Amino acid sequence: MSDFRGYLAFAPEELTQADRARAGAEFLSTVLAKPRVWRDEIAVLAHAQRAVTTEDRAERQPVQDSAGRVILFDGYLFEPSAMAAELGLPPHTPDSQIAAAWLDRHGFASLHRLKGDYCAALWDPRERRVHLIVAPMAMRIVYWHARPKGFWFATTLSALHQFPGVPKALDPLQLALQFTASVGDPGDTVFKDVRLVPPGTHLTADARGVRERPFWRLDPRRRVTLPTPQAYAEAARSLLDQAVQRKLRSARTPGLLLSGGLDSSAVAATAARLLAPDSLSTYTLEPPPGQTVAAREGWYDRERPYVDALAARYPNLDPHFCHSTEAASIETDPTPFFAAGGRPQMNANHLGWFDAAYRAVQRNGHSVLLNGASGNLTLSFDGLRGLGDLARTGRLDKLLRLLPGAARYRNRTLWGTIKGQVLLPALPPKLRAALWRRRHDSRDASTKFAAIRSDFAVDVGLRATLEARGDDGLSLYTTDSRKLIAHLMEGQRVRVLETLRTLRAYYGFEIRDPFADPDLAEFCLAIPREQYLLGGMERSLARRALADRLPAALIAERGYGRQSPEWFTRITAQRDSFAAEIERLSNTPLAAEMLDLPRLKRLIDDWPQDAAAAEARRFEFAQMLPRAVQTGRFIRWSQGGNQ
Repeated sequence: MSDFRGYLAFAPEELTQADRARAGAEFLSTVLAKPRVWRDEIAVLAHAQRAVTTEDRAERQPVQDSAGRVILFDGYLFEPSAMAAELGLPPHTPDSQIAAAWLDRHGFASLHRLKGDYCAALWDPRERRVHLIVAPMAMRIVYWHARPKGFWFATTLSALHQFPGVPKALDPLQLALQFTASVGDPGDTVFKDVRLVPPGTHLTADARGVRERPFWRLDPRRRVTLPTPQAYAEAARSLLDQAVQRKLRSARTPGLLLSGGLDSSAVAATAARLLAPDSLSTYTLEPPPGQTVAAREGWYDRERPYVDALAARYPNLDPHFCHSTEAASIETDPTPFFAAGGRPQMNANHLGWFDAAYRAVQRNGHSVLLNGASGNLTLSFDGLRGLGDLARTGRLDKLLRLLPGAARYRNRTLWGTIKGQVLLPALPPKLRAALWRRRHDSRDASTKFAAIRSDFAVDVGLRATLEARGDDGLSLYTTDSRKLIAHLMEGQRVRVLETLRTLRAYYGFEIRDPFADPDLAEFCLAIPREQYLLGGMERSLARRALADRLPAALIAERGYGRQSPEWFTRITAQRDSFAAEIERLSNTPLAAEMLDLPRLKRLIDDWPQDAAAAEARRFEFAQMLPRAVQTGRFIRWSQGGNQ
């Protein structure tokens, strides 16, 4: 795994010595080797290696092939040995050379067949054209900036902004949209004139300009039909095995973030079976001993028992339980985090809770950490949104069979289930948004759930943008669950990838999600919706598919886990620093213009007495307040006011 950057000047007089010199600067990411640089009269390319797979140790990028093309490669291929054999390359050939040889033989029209988790840049000196490629569902992206006679690119914003020629002006609208669930163009970033290449995309740049084409996307219209419910479970189980096997590729056995819930437990059990008898270290977060935790729907007290049950079933699991008694440095002083990734993090409190596990992963020397983050959108989709699909497509026979069981499963009335899962999703988006505002209050959702000033929301076009997209800034309204999931797995997921890229730069290991495997995701999106709700049982497919590897009590669990149950204690420890930061932000023009600082001050003054009282206002204190403060800190840092 690695980071890379490049700068191209398509007319010789446009070459700037400053940008050429900075190409070889040390990357700001953790545990990277010294950059290696390749130059010609137009291009300067730099690559810094992080050894993750065994083959990474033989990488010497940038690599120039026999045709003179130069490749920069970050990631790994799913079946490198088979590809190398097909291409006549020796065993253990580095992935960058396999990819270069594969592209030379098969061309860019066949990119959908080059399976792996990677991004790459390929410079062709003869055609004076650069190609940027990001694999389908990859856990990585590439940033870029273009002007008429120049093109800059890098794997992180921090690496891109090390070029003096790349502007660093924030885009107020895109910054505000980070507070919402709305994603229009996945290529947008929080900086003006800086874009990114999303997964499944091939970009080319030359003197004529920039062109992008998607070569792979999840297709909500695709259908997979199998003869029996058991056949669906068996196919899902096989694809999960394949997905986890792909993600295990590393010189050292990956660690695994284990919550005791269905998704991460599925990854843990599958990985343990594949690795046996080799050990698999897992990392579970729990509240510190004696920590006050308020009660709320969801569970956290069964995390350790479920992890213990898994460890009893798989002796090669090595559980680690992690906690922290104070705020993480990523929360109290986020400037190193900003410097590593070059971007803000909206859920700082959330990441701060994970910090204890991430530090343990660091200490134990893992270069890869597995999780089950996308499980709810793939294998363990609960199926409830599928009820609306059945109504929309006229499958009333199936709908009527599933409704009673679905209502009983959650102890809801039949009418309540029909209203919430069938009728409400069928309403036009604007009517749904109006009903939502009437129920909660009349404040516009774009500012109600974000500490953004209403006049700012109007001035930068936030409200108009949300209305044009047909959502309220919080929920993605669609009657089609397949379209929603495809959007979340591709459009909305790009924001997650930006965070993961920054986490990799900051902590020095990469996070891999087997449930984001393209083959598994395609299958889960294509099968009949009722497979997720057979007999009215939510997450029916996952429960059937995982019955061969998980404890029965975990399979039967109906509750949902809860992250950061001790959130109030952790936030209270930061109250004074929040108050001081809010005062500083009043002297930062963009932050003062954007953020509703008086509202934030009222939250500080109206602090809940205890954790129980705070639960009713969890969103305000656990998400809105730290998110606004962290955004303000980023604005101040990016504008050079961090002293």
